Amino acid sequence: MAQRKTDRRNRQGEQTRTRLLEETMRLAAGHGYEGTKLSMVRRATGLSASSIYWHFSDKDQLLAAALEHAFRVQSASTPNWLDSPARQPRREDLYEKLLAFPSTDSEMDYWRFGLQLVVVRPPEESPARARFLDIRRQSVDWLGRWWERGFDEDMDQSRDAALLMGHFTVALRDGAIIRDGALIRRHGQRPLDQRRVMWLLACCLDAAEIRLAELARTERLDRLPPAAPAQVDAGEGQGPREVFLRAAEEAVAEYGYGGVTVARVCEKAGLPPSSLYWSFKDKDELISTVVAGACRRWDAARPPLAPRPEDGNWSRVLAVQLLRTMDNLAAESGVMRLGLLLLLQRAAVAEADRRNLEAVLQDMQAMTAQWFRTVLSPALADDERAELADYLAECLFILLEGLLLSRQIGERQWDPELLADLMGAALHGAALQAEQDCAVPAGSGAAAGTAVPDGGAA
Repeated sequence: MAQRKTDRRNRQGEQTRTRLLEETMRLAAGHGYEGTKLSMVRRATGLSASSIYWHFSDKDQLLAAALEHAFRVQSASTPNWLDSPARQPRREDLYEKLLAFPSTDSEMDYWRFGLQLVVVRPPEESPARARFLDIRRQSVDWLGRWWERGFDEDMDQSRDAALLMGHFTVALRDGAIIRDGALIRRHGQRPLDQRRVMWLLACCLDAAEIRLAELARTERLDRLPPAAPAQVDAGEGQGPREVFLRAAEEAVAEYGYGGVTVARVCEKAGLPPSSLYWSFKDKDELISTVVAGACRRWDAARPPLAPRPEDGNWSRVLAVQLLRTMDNLAAESGVMRLGLLLLLQRAAVAEADRRNLEAVLQDMQAMTAQWFRTVLSPALADDERAELADYLAECLFILLEGLLLSRQIGERQWDPELLADLMGAALHGAALQAEQDCAVPAGSGAAAGTAVPDGGAA
């Protein structure tokens, strides 16, 4: 009898711990590391502070355990790419694999939370951030090994090519989670079939590898990217308002939107709170002004769009435009971080502020779709061309935002010119495939979301 009571208490304890970890991860995905408070966890779980501290000594330990729990649960139910041999045609195999993975809603909260952790630059490393970086490196390695297994035996620079394709695939995953479908549902003129999006993304990956094999014969894949442009220090001669805006941007870059406090901003500005309240009504107005400035600078980063080349191969034209965009945003690394965090931290900022950036991105996507309409095959009917252009624009921004995020993480960096070349070839190859055959394979995976894989548990 005593043993049964002990077993029941142990089960109840494990159930409580699991509920605590899952609610914590749900909150952290929306509010970020700094913005997730233990008081929020208490309200969400109905547990007392003493119950939480019985399981975990502090918030750092709780968030690290929540991330680890979510990763292990996800890995246990996610097929490992290496467990099944590659099938031909490869793009259909890729499509099947993309369909087999979960959607980017609550099942992927741990990855959204992890992306927030690695985009910021905290003064001190957290256990959760270190663990996510490790998970992400494992994902690149697993996916790279899957790609390498399908390379020709005599392929040049096969190991670097495998790591680059692993990086490219993880970036695709990151971009899908950044967007999470909300932008399309909120601002798009027509709903997009996510199965078709994933089919085109599979075609993009296939075409990128073909182009990479060509480049490996003539170019060094491990060449170092050019040095990042020096950030201009515009602090001297500024008034208090500009000093506070700059300090708030720095606070967001270190702690995320949820970690910005008046005390932290004033410490960075070297000015008292009374000066802040002279320039801004409150912290919310300060953050809204920072967001508005980020939106303007993000919008200014887009390059002019070139016309369709005479030979119809627009991959190089697109690559040049993508490189300009990446270079423009590299010169504004702070605003890029602000924008990515704004899209990732759904609950940490006001709805109106997030809508401002989403409106800018939607306008950029609409202009990109219009450009695709001008370069796609004139043999397509007008409505077919317009529809395909919308899908290609969605794929482009998934890839671009994922690769922009990877440049903020500090992991191995690849030459932006090489990445832009691969993106141009990827989208051009996907467009050619769609122009030849608009049908999307049925696939045997579960209902489609927008997620892509992490390569399985390590």
